[in-house]
Amino acid sequence: MLKYLFRNRKLKKVKLVLLDVDGVLTDGGVYYNEKGMEQKRFNVKDGSGIKMAVHAGIRFAVITGRRSRIVDIRARELDIHKVYQGALKKHLLLERIMKDFRVSREETAFIADDIIDLELFRRVGFRVAVKDAVKEIRQMADLVTKQKGGYGAVRDFIEYLLKSKKLWKTARERYL
Repeated sequence: MLKYLFRNRKLKKVKLVLLDVDGVLTDGGVYYNEKGMEQKRFNVKDGSGIKMAVHAGIRFAVITGRRSRIVDIRARELDIHKVYQGALKKHLLLERIMKDFRVSREETAFIADDIIDLELFRRVGFRVAVKDAVKEIRQMADLVTKQKGGYGAVRDFIEYLLKSKKLWKTARERYL
């Protein structure tokens, strides 16, 4: 019970959600068509959750180690505020991100799945691991989603976040 209360207190401070892409917004697979063009599979429930959260005043940024035009397209569709690509040492961007968004570490959450995310994960105020994240990420997480990356994990966290901040009704208004 005490851990739950502490977690909710931390969660209520969150104003910015950082999202990894491969393994969080996608299932982690890298797909190529017959022309050698990369393709990614995104979950529409994650997308509608992000749109609802943006409507309720939560801000989002994508931070990924890879580069892909598809990520820019998806971020625009979802009204994600900033995209940082090619970030192999993601933690080195944290100060810049906090300055860009005018938030503190305590106001920043990160949804992660793999070792490349570990250093940034250590430095944010609220840590979310997708269900199928590597052990090191899951062990350090404040919350582990019920869903795997690319299968509704982001939506799972967003619902939890919005309900804890009493923003769920506001977030749903755009669909009612």
